[in-house]
Amino acid sequence: MSSHGARGPAAGIVLLGYLASLIADYPGHFPPDALWQLAQGRSGRYNTWHPPVMAWLLGLADRVHPGAWLFVVLNGALFYGALFAFVALERRPRLFCLPLLVLWMISPIVLVYQGVVLKDVLFANAALAGFAALAWAGRLWARPLSRCLLLVAALLLFTLAALTRQNGFVVALFAALALAAIAATRPGPTRRKVFRAALWAGSGLALVAVGDVLASAALLARADGRPENANHLKVLQVYDLAGATRLDPSLPLAILHTRQPALERFLRDQAAPHYRPAGADNLFALPGGEAMMIPPGPVLGEQWASLVRDHPWLYLETRARVWLTTLRTPASAACPMIITGVDGGDPAVLVRAGLRARDDAKDEWDEDYASRFLGGPLYSHVCYGVLLLVALAWLVARWRRGDCGPEAIVTAAMGLAALAFAGSFFVVSIDCDYRFLYFLDVAAIAMLSRLAAAPPRGPVSG
Repeated sequence: MSSHGARGPAAGIVLLGYLASLIADYPGHFPPDALWQLAQGRSGRYNTWHPPVMAWLLGLADRVHPGAWLFVVLNGALFYGALFAFVALERRPRLFCLPLLVLWMISPIVLVYQGVVLKDVLFANAALAGFAALAWAGRLWARPLSRCLLLVAALLLFTLAALTRQNGFVVALFAALALAAIAATRPGPTRRKVFRAALWAGSGLALVAVGDVLASAALLARADGRPENANHLKVLQVYDLAGATRLDPSLPLAILHTRQPALERFLRDQAAPHYRPAGADNLFALPGGEAMMIPPGPVLGEQWASLVRDHPWLYLETRARVWLTTLRTPASAACPMIITGVDGGDPAVLVRAGLRARDDAKDEWDEDYASRFLGGPLYSHVCYGVLLLVALAWLVARWRRGDCGPEAIVTAAMGLAALAFAGSFFVVSIDCDYRFLYFLDVAAIAMLSRLAAAPPRGPVSG
C-alpha cells in the first residue's frame, strides 16, 4: 500500500462507506427468496429453483452466527474491496476520484443494497472482485507468485459468479478474452503470442467450467431432486406464448390445440388477458395457474419453438417489451425497487430460517432514504448503462493515446461483460425486479472510479 496521490483518502472513503453500510443494514435485509435459501442452508437440503450455492453459503454463515450476518459482511467486503482495488491500480490516483467515491458511498444502491441478501448482489460483487483480481494480475504479471495468487483468486470468484446466477457464466467468457489479450501483449513473435493467448484463455475458461460443474454436482447431491431447471424453462415458454397471444390474438397454437387443448384455453382465455411485461408471477395466481405454468410433457416446448421459428418478429417484440421493462424497472408492486427488513409473509419459512419478521425503525430509515432517490439517476439501470457506455468510449479514447495496458484491457472487458449480462435478460427475463441488473450498476461505478483516478492521458503509471 502506498499513500501517494489520493490512495490514502480513497481507502478512507471506501472503508467509511463499508462501515456505514454495515451499520445501516445490520443485521441484513431478507426478502422471501433469501429466507427460503437460508432455511435450506440450515437443513442442508437444497432446492434448485435458485442456484443452491447461495443456500450453502447462507447455511455456513448461519452456523458461525445465527442469522447469517457473516454473509452480509463478507459479501460487502467483495464489493468495497474490489472498488478500491480498481482505484488503487494507479500509484498516484487523481483527487478527481474522491468526490465520485463519496457519491457512490451515499448512493442507495450501495449504502442500502449491499445489505440485501440476494444472489444478484452476490453475483455482482463476485464478478466485480474477479475482474479486480484479474486487473491486478495483469499489473503484476512480471511477479510470478503475485500473478498466480491473483489469478487463482479471480478463478474462484468467476466460478462463484457462474454458480450464483444461471446466466452468470458470461462474465467468465469476457474475463477469458481479457486474459488472452493480456497474454498477447507479452513480448515474442506473433505466432507465439497467438498460441499463448489461446492457451491462457482456454485454460482459464476450462478451469472455471470444471469448477462450476464439480461444485454444482456436489451441491446437487444434496438437492431435493425436483427438475427446477426444466420448470424454469416451461414458465418462460408459457410466459412468451401468453405475451405473443396478447399481442396477436389470432396467433395459431395448432400444436397445443391438437395435443394439449386445456393449455391453449388457459393461454387464450386467462394468461393472455392478464399478461404483463412486468413479470409472470400474477399468472400463477390465475385459476389452475400453478399447474398450467409448469405443464407436463414436451408439447409446450414444441409450441414455443414454433413461435420462435414461424413468428420470429412477434417473438422478438414480446421479448423486447419484457426486457425494456426489466431495464427501466418502473416503480410498482410488480417491480420491487427497495428491499428492507425481514419479510414476514410465510411464518413457517421464518421458523425454518431461524429469523423473525422485522420492520424496525432502522429498516424504515433505509426505505425512506432509498425512496428519496427513486426516479433519479442514482437509482436507474438506464443511467448506469449510459455511464458504462461513456466509460467504454473514454477507454477507447485513452487507448488511442497509449493507455493499452492490462488494467485498461480488464476494465473494458468488465464493461462489455456487464452489457452482455444485461443483454442476456432479453432471452431469459420473466420478472422486472431491480436486483436482476445490479451488476450493470456496480460495473459502471467501478469503471468510472477507475477512470477518474487515472491520469488524463498516456499509459497507466507505475
